[in-house]
Amino acid sequence: MANQTTIANSITLKGVGIHTGEEVKMTFKPAPANHGYAFQRIDLEGSPIIEALVEHVVDTKRGTTLQKKWRYHSHRRACTCCSRWM
Repeated sequence: MANQTTIANSITLKGVGIHTGEEVKMTFKPAPANHGYAFQRIDLEGSPIIEALVEHVVDTKRGTTLQKKWRYHSHRRACTCCSRWM
């Protein structure tokens, strides 16, 4: 089994979304061992977190779309996060 590594410090990238043309910002943060990849949408109510797991993949056209359903104030909502894996 390979040793796990993480980044030493947070880093933020800004740019223009290739498909939406809207300004986007993504911050990468160090994580503890066995944490895995996760995305947090701070632009949505409740700042939901979605883990990068195969069971959350709902589309792979032009990128990878992740969707997770959870309970929030007795309503079902979905968080959709898009990321392009290089």
